[in-house]
Amino acid sequence: MHQEIERGRKKRKSHIAKAATNVIKFCEILENLPINFSFELNNVSKDFDGSWTKMTMNETTAWQSGSRILFNSSFFHKRNEVFEAIERQGWQVRKLYLSDKKAKTLTKEKVEELYYKQKKSLQDIAKEYGCTRQWIFLLMEKYGFKRRTRSEATREAIKRTK
Repeated sequence: MHQEIERGRKKRKSHIAKAATNVIKFCEILENLPINFSFELNNVSKDFDGSWTKMTMNETTAWQSGSRILFNSSFFHKRNEVFEAIERQGWQVRKLYLSDKKAKTLTKEKVEELYYKQKKSLQDIAKEYGCTRQWIFLLMEKYGFKRRTRSEATREAIKRTK
């Protein structure tokens, strides 16, 4: 019985990690759209219908429609409608959401090599593999890796710039 409970916990954790990854990927796609990009949502719900324009607010991406302001993650549960609206503008965002081929090649061993042996930052690894720092952070959590402290990360960054 104990093993069944443990399997159930692991399964729930993997579902939670997958959901978190999906939200991060969705937010990353919206983040990469240009400032002042607009899309129109119709017949979605009263809270979401309208013309939404991307802006920054305190260095954070936000979307404004009239007096309403929402953040990227607010749209996640309406992502299909949002993707359709953005694709009507000529942006093929569904491909970005569904494919992460290069990032998916990051095995436990590869992340270990890049982060611990080559001393690359999460941001450097993300750039190399065409994904976000948050994606690499989730992989680190998934593989059970400990991250550097802030002072260790600062020391490594200074060494790399010399």
